[in-house]
Amino acid sequence: MAAALRRFPSLAGVEVRPCIAAPSPIGYRTRVKFAVDASRGSPRAAIGLFLPGTHRVIDLPRCLVVHPGLLPALDTLRGLLRMASAPIAHVDLRWSLAEGRGHVVLVFAGVPDRAGAARIAEALTAERPEIAGVGLRVAPAGPVPRPLGGTTGHVAGERHLVERIGRARFRLSPGAFFQADPAMAERLHGVVRDWIADPAAGPARHLVDLYAGAGAFAVAMADVAERTTAVEGVAEAADDAVASAALSGVRVEVVRSAVERFLRPPDPRGSSRQSRSGRLHPDRIVADPPRRGMPASVLRALAAARPARAAYVSCDPETLARDLDVLAVLGMFVRAVIPIDMFSLTDEVEAVALLEPAVAPWAPSVRWRGADAAAVEKPAVLPTHPQEAGGPSLLVAARAVVGAEGFHAVHRLDVGTSGPVLLARGEALGRFSRAFASGLVGKEYLALVRGIPRRKGRIAAAADEETRYRLEEVVGGYGLVRVFPLTGRRHQIRRHMRRIGHPVLGDERHGDPRANRFMAEACALARPFLHLCALSFEDGGRPVRIESPLPAELALVLDRLRRVRFRHHFLTTDH
Repeated sequence: MAAALRRFPSLAGVEVRPCIAAPSPIGYRTRVKFAVDASRGSPRAAIGLFLPGTHRVIDLPRCLVVHPGLLPALDTLRGLLRMASAPIAHVDLRWSLAEGRGHVVLVFAGVPDRAGAARIAEALTAERPEIAGVGLRVAPAGPVPRPLGGTTGHVAGERHLVERIGRARFRLSPGAFFQADPAMAERLHGVVRDWIADPAAGPARHLVDLYAGAGAFAVAMADVAERTTAVEGVAEAADDAVASAALSGVRVEVVRSAVERFLRPPDPRGSSRQSRSGRLHPDRIVADPPRRGMPASVLRALAAARPARAAYVSCDPETLARDLDVLAVLGMFVRAVIPIDMFSLTDEVEAVALLEPAVAPWAPSVRWRGADAAAVEKPAVLPTHPQEAGGPSLLVAARAVVGAEGFHAVHRLDVGTSGPVLLARGEALGRFSRAFASGLVGKEYLALVRGIPRRKGRIAAAADEETRYRLEEVVGGYGLVRVFPLTGRRHQIRRHMRRIGHPVLGDERHGDPRANRFMAEACALARPFLHLCALSFEDGGRPVRIESPLPAELALVLDRLRRVRFRHHFLTTDH
């Protein structure tokens, strides 16, 4: 955890507290997803994990981390799965500590055999009465198996289980996300509650649980604030949250919405219901996003709400550190990060970041100073100019750093693009503006693009638009290019790289959705991979070259891409 934070200068000095240990390193997993191979010669199927880098299933009849209540059902399933005429690719099992019984989902790789699934369910529940119900799911098609994706249908028995954390009770659908170790989840909830309910932060009026799932934090902490809201975009999980609140006898408003849509500022031309409801200004926030972290729009909205206390729960230290760096720029202070051993006997770790509003405003780095000019570093999350009254921007933050009013941006970088921005005032403002307009300022960008382009090229999309590029490195099958825009039109680099079939990765408008999805999920890319790395110009007859190193969040993307590709190559090559 500490190593992930050290990547980001804004997080230097953040306290990493000792890891909270699990009560038991074995038999703790109450939910498991295993791969299935029923095609081998033995009448019993193999149920376990893929050998890394392959689709060969290693049978795990006595997996130490699986709750003992599930092991007999797994053993019975090994002898039953051949009863289906269509291939069953995975099994997804859950055990309820509160009820002492389980649920099984059969995951088909293609068209399901519903009759065969019913025969398996009948035989399984007859031999293993502790299995309360059986469901069926079809894994979404694609190059990567996604056994937890898709909708789960009912086959036999009961449709839900009930689990408990402390005094709160939760209804769990077969596919619902819930912590795999409920005993450890109680410790996690204790950490979050202690921070959110701390009397030093004042009385809590409105608690919002983002990415709420079955309502774990909202339901368990409904007594903390006068009003509690759970936000969840998956319909089945939102239904579970409603049922969980009723089971627990607490009042929770469940909003069936993607978090990004819920936090979107209201359209001034339309309804103001969202702003009247106070949804954008909770004074307590808990966020437990997927492994890929939170998009910039959610981070901006969270920081704009300026909650007295916020807790960010994450299962990926690197995406957590990346997002905390963004929140630091937006005015949130990280009081501490607490690792929690939710996955004993693995190298995975959960962590909780404790946040509150920063006392001092964030200040950008100054790359260069002239007599009446300066170059300051723009983070990707900030606009160059304020986009709304009182909103954050590089210009507002930079004026405090350069020491006086009157400075204006000579040029701008889009939200999502990082790099040095030149500020000037008085006569220098006009002089530098004319230099930019006449092409006397050299600009160099680094971009990671889909595919591998030619070693160098020239793109002229129109008479007054020209871009040149040079391939710097091939990283994991993608091209890291240095781009030289000879003109400066809106989104020029993005449009030109798309034109030659090598769009900038992470670019939602001009990029490739499938490549963007892979880079977000596997490599922690949460913005366009586009960085202004150098500006060259003359100041008073003297040449000036301002260089900006690759930001930490983009260096992280390259590191993870190299790791992903190396691991794939190493594990699929004979040595």
